[in-house]
Amino acid sequence: MGYFFGFDTGQLPEEEAQVVVCGSGIAGLTVTLTLKELGIQPVLLTRGIGNTYYSQGGIACAFHPQDSPYLHALDTQRAGRGLCREDTLRVLVDEGIQRLADLIRWGVPFDPETTIEGGHSFPRVYKVKDYTGRAIYEALWERVKSLGIRVVRGELQEVLGQERVEGLLYYDGSLKVIRTRALVLATGGAASMFLHTSNPPKVRGDGMGIALRKGLRLVNPEFVQFHPTVVENTGILISEAVRGEGAVLLDQKGERFVEELQPRDVVARAIYRKMKQGHRVFLDLRPVEEKGTKVAERFPTIYAMLREKGYDPLREPIPVTPASHYFIGGVEVDSYGKTTMEGLYAVGECACTGVHGANRLASNSLLEGVVFGHRTAYAVFQDLRLERSSSYRRIKNSRQGTGKPPYTFEDLRHLMWNSCGLEREEVELKSALEKVLGWLQDWRSWSSTVENRQLFDIGLVALATLSCALQRRESRGVHYRTDYPYEREELRRDSFYALEQGFMI
Repeated sequence: MGYFFGFDTGQLPEEEAQVVVCGSGIAGLTVTLTLKELGIQPVLLTRGIGNTYYSQGGIACAFHPQDSPYLHALDTQRAGRGLCREDTLRVLVDEGIQRLADLIRWGVPFDPETTIEGGHSFPRVYKVKDYTGRAIYEALWERVKSLGIRVVRGELQEVLGQERVEGLLYYDGSLKVIRTRALVLATGGAASMFLHTSNPPKVRGDGMGIALRKGLRLVNPEFVQFHPTVVENTGILISEAVRGEGAVLLDQKGERFVEELQPRDVVARAIYRKMKQGHRVFLDLRPVEEKGTKVAERFPTIYAMLREKGYDPLREPIPVTPASHYFIGGVEVDSYGKTTMEGLYAVGECACTGVHGANRLASNSLLEGVVFGHRTAYAVFQDLRLERSSSYRRIKNSRQGTGKPPYTFEDLRHLMWNSCGLEREEVELKSALEKVLGWLQDWRSWSSTVENRQLFDIGLVALATLSCALQRRESRGVHYRTDYPYEREELRRDSFYALEQGFMI
């Protein structure tokens, strides 16, 4: 498949590495630290703070003696609407107990008490107040520094090689080459390609677009989870744990209209439908205080952000809206993070292990990152041990273009929100798909810039999402079709998307 950039590796600065891990969320950091403990010298390529840092929620784990991995798996499969892969789901819930111990060993200061979140039948969610992701990120990042792991600040642009990985191009102000036989994608999801999102703008899913260009398939890209409670006109997420502690959802009449601890897709659509009827929706945190839990102490980050925006959650309900939050689909991998391209691995939100099915159970994403990050590191270790050293060939790609893309990232975000959001139907999906295809068809004439490459790769992920949403003529989990409002047993299967070869050549 094609490269986007015109380049000649013989004319670019070059270095070698045993392994390069692209991304510094929980999955990428777990791979990196585990490789180091195995005696491998990884290079960590990161464009900034990993998405894990912004996670308020916790990490689900059936560690309590009255709980069990079996019950955790049942809850996960129920939320995933029967689409979770049984083999990887067993791995998630069984190995999660050991990996929680790893996080504690690496310095994460979990609270002594667990809590319950939507879809769980037991209070198995481990937290650090309301900044669990930040606490995990800081502990793991401190360990990366203490172990002297090489960190490169830059952004992945191209995966070099055709049959197998031969290296990568990255950009840190100029294009550079790292030669490696093992590359781990931990580049995050694509929920930010929707107008309303809880994701930071830099996490755009373009790593999955790069994978598509290498001939890999995306699995289930139509399943995008929308978080029910993001503060109106902001990107501030109010964790599900707040509802777990007793916060309630109200319409503008002050009446409750949904059971707050149902799975996220149910709650998010209930809010969305209220809004379509012209109602504003509010989250009332005052019942949390009335139960004896101090909001400012239990949720200090959320409380501080709300106060900064002029809201007082102890005196007034907070206006909220659903927003895209988590990209359930991703690059096709096995249970050890291996893709179909030799030497290329994927882990975390950019990968699809199948554990989430059609709807991610709350607080399973951090667990997935650490469990499969650990397994991926062991796969890399074993593959490198068997790898025979070989010289790297010079790689060139000739492409000249001076044009501008016919769309912007904001254009794409509006299109995806309006045509492929919480509720979908055939006419809108077909129209949006044709529009994106039209935007991308003349990509060869675009100038070869980092911004254009990123926009192109995000566009490819949008193309996959729209295509699979159109093909899935049923409603399942987070994918809701107004023209097919029921699950269809014959469609209880995964969706796959790969670029047609002629599109890129």
